[in-house]
Amino acid sequence: MQSQNACGCCEGLSVEVPVQVYNRPGLKAITYRVGTHAQFKESLLAQLTISRLRALRELTTRNNDDFTIAVLDAWATVADVLTFYQERIANELYLDTATEEFSIVQLARLIGYQLRPGVAAGTCLAFTLDENTTGPLTNPDSGNNSKPTPPPLTIEAGIKVQSVPGPGEEAQLFETVEKIEARAEWNSIRPVLTQTPHSIDASKIIVVTGANNDLKTGDVVLILKQGRTDNALLKRVLNVIPNDESKTTSLFLDTAATQPSFILPALTVTGNIAAYSAKVPLSSEVVDDIISKTWRSEELAVLINTQGWPEDELKKSIEKKLARPPAVDDSIFVFRKRTAVFGHNALKQPGYTNGVPDLPSAWTDWPLNEVEGKIHLDAVYEQVLPGSYIAIQRSSDALDGITTVFQGTEVDHRPRTEYGISAKSTVITIPADDPWWDTDLNDLAAIRGVIVYAQSVPLTLAASSVNDEVSGDLIMLDRLYSGLKQGQKIILSGDRTDLIGTQASELRTLKEILVVKGITVIKFDKPLSWKYVRGSVKINANVAAATHGETVKEILGSGDATRSFQQFTLKQLPLTFVSATTPSGISSTLEIRVNDLLWKEVPSLYDHGPNDHIYITRQDDQQRTTVIFGDGKNGARLPSGPDNIKATYRKGIGVSGLLKPDKLSQLLTRPLGIKGVTNSISATGAADPERLEHARQNATLTIFTLGRIVSLKDYEDFARAFAGISKAIATWVWTGQKRSVHLTVAGYDGATIDPAGALYENLSAAIAASGIPEVLVIIESYQPRFFCVTAGILVHPDYLPELVLALVKQKLQEQFSFEQRNFGQPVVYSEVIAVMQQVEGVTAVDIDDWYRLDQAPNGPEKARIDAKTTRSGSDNPFAAELLTIDPNSINLHLML
Repeated sequence: MQSQNACGCCEGLSVEVPVQVYNRPGLKAITYRVGTHAQFKESLLAQLTISRLRALRELTTRNNDDFTIAVLDAWATVADVLTFYQERIANELYLDTATEEFSIVQLARLIGYQLRPGVAAGTCLAFTLDENTTGPLTNPDSGNNSKPTPPPLTIEAGIKVQSVPGPGEEAQLFETVEKIEARAEWNSIRPVLTQTPHSIDASKIIVVTGANNDLKTGDVVLILKQGRTDNALLKRVLNVIPNDESKTTSLFLDTAATQPSFILPALTVTGNIAAYSAKVPLSSEVVDDIISKTWRSEELAVLINTQGWPEDELKKSIEKKLARPPAVDDSIFVFRKRTAVFGHNALKQPGYTNGVPDLPSAWTDWPLNEVEGKIHLDAVYEQVLPGSYIAIQRSSDALDGITTVFQGTEVDHRPRTEYGISAKSTVITIPADDPWWDTDLNDLAAIRGVIVYAQSVPLTLAASSVNDEVSGDLIMLDRLYSGLKQGQKIILSGDRTDLIGTQASELRTLKEILVVKGITVIKFDKPLSWKYVRGSVKINANVAAATHGETVKEILGSGDATRSFQQFTLKQLPLTFVSATTPSGISSTLEIRVNDLLWKEVPSLYDHGPNDHIYITRQDDQQRTTVIFGDGKNGARLPSGPDNIKATYRKGIGVSGLLKPDKLSQLLTRPLGIKGVTNSISATGAADPERLEHARQNATLTIFTLGRIVSLKDYEDFARAFAGISKAIATWVWTGQKRSVHLTVAGYDGATIDPAGALYENLSAAIAASGIPEVLVIIESYQPRFFCVTAGILVHPDYLPELVLALVKQKLQEQFSFEQRNFGQPVVYSEVIAVMQQVEGVTAVDIDDWYRLDQAPNGPEKARIDAKTTRSGSDNPFAAELLTIDPNSINLHLML
């Protein structure tokens, strides 16, 4: 029979404390109270009831106004307060549950972790030098008084450049962090734009010198392959385009004629400085020798220096020789006359029958009376000269099929009587062993349809435009550029061929520099990311790395040898930290000198000797930096002296330095010779000081890896602990027959990582230093992907519709933001519905459409939108995608 007191409501008072405490893993807050006020009071009253003391047995009242009951109630209140704060303290003892910054900072310090102070943005500045700034003549005694090339200019580190702020922005200051050599000729290096072909291809556009050649559509040109008449080609001109600016004319001999493709010369190094064992003066023969060979740029520079050749004079001699038309294997001529041969218009020979003239229809043609080595033209042509070419087109020949081309040896003008007519004729003697007429006929009809192209005029081939796109890692420049060095940074800018009207810039490092046929050829450390319109490409080699921040020098104070752990606070803030190859990914710009002697910063004073010149730094939540010195046991004490503690550092940090291209243009320090500056590429790699929620996740990353990388999880943890990296995912992949690691990374707030930027390079170097050398690591920036939502919202009548719609949009942006999503994480239809439905005031939701912006719409019934990521063991790795909502593509409307 079931008990009538199954609910327990009739059991009376019972002891309820201490309450058993249990917390499942992963909670944001833990329960640690052994009881509440009600539980403590009930337990005390229960103890009072079951007490064996006679005096307490006599106390039967339980009214709250009784003094004893009031005392118990007071102690229950005390216990409630104590357990409440005990629970708060317990929460502060764990990273995941702590709420106070002090707790999180101190817990992190227990494992040697400090809140990351952020990192300064970095970019590369392209300087433009004044081309009119010149030094003394290279060789004043040479008699060459032309203006010499401006000498190289050394640009020291610390050049300050300020941005031009837009509306609502603040000016940001950057400083160069390296010394470079710059030259005016490096302001705008151009790729080769023209070429003179050594052979003529009728399927390509042929460019000849002169814009007033009297060439017109319908003219016939003769192309002699390798100068041989037995290898000739006749073509009719289909179009003529003169260019007054370049003084050239383009000929189209084919309906589908295209620009000739650029053919890069052989890059095999043939130049050897050992061939110049003795000093020789600069001469035409020396210039010819240099042009005829391929040199390494550094070796050629050594040769020029050891020989003492004036560099300007050598470059001008090379340019002068290259400006001459090169020897061309093929030649081209245009025929100014299209004529017939003598007798082509003669009437047929009249006939008689029995003394009566025959009808013209019965006349017969004249017997052919021509010789093989002579051609009689139908008139006198004074412009047809000996040595000129003629082409004979028989009646059955097509123009393209003409192979009967002769070079006339003699030209004479004489009268001729033949075939019943008399007229003056031009007689051309040709070297022919075979008949030049149609041998299928033996009378005058054999030459009536013959067309002779005569009065050949030679045309000079000109350099044609090179329209090939610029791509890959190898570029031939338009001339010789001296001084370029291996490892030098350059910035290439131009119009992209895949996106018309879009300009792009890329930072690359010179891997190899060659001088081929007197022209510089450069090779980059890696191929260009885009393809560019050749005519728009410009390369600036006056490039220096720069980072956000301004240098500050200040006297911290006076050392006191009697004080332990003496400390000073920097007056300027925030202290600049820059990206580095350290395990943390950052290094400080702070430099402390004591009595002008440099002291070093260390993570901790522990385990350092009493004579070690070291210090540590600490930052508070206001980004104030405090410098702490030793106590004479762990680190040396500061020596006494007035104002002997000096600091040099930079101030400025965070995402405010993430400037777009061409924002940095104001030179605050302008050395002589610098004309201008700009950042052709965006500033990257910046991060704001670490927030508490990030510290919870990142504090333990350093103890996971312990400075070494072995497993896939180590690669992810190491990358995430690196300053400037927010998310990372590692996958085992195959590259050929070798097992490798593919690492996809993302910057703070969804920033992509530039493969040419300092953050990418430093991360790669740090992983290489801490990882297994035999394991290939492929690092790629993630692929951001976005989706859109169009939905109808039914709002409860008690709520303002516009406020509800705004709140729904806000919740969608929060839930599907970069911070909340992971690589390869799909978006589910029900998840989107749930986010909108949970907003207070929303009665119903109807999604009209949703899809990825880079894909075609699939309708509202689609269950999920996927994001791709490389699968383990793949032999075709690619950067992982991260799918977030596009704030500008959230289209909400009210349902009626």
